[in-house]
Amino acid sequence: MSTSTNVTCPECGGEFEAGAVEVGEIIVCPECSVELEVLGTNPINVGLAPEEGEDWGE
Repeated sequence: MSTSTNVTCPECGGEFEAGAVEVGEIIVCPECSVELEVLGTNPINVGLAPEEGEDWGE
């Protein structure tokens, strides 16, 4: 029994196959290379991954 794991990128609108993913996992859109965070898995829901801020010794 297979489930559809197609994802639509919120940045560029491209659709791609995500494969087996878990909530919190970071995936990369093959169309625009933006990092996406998996927010849910049934169905797969993604959002833009939070930016990793540079640590300038703060």
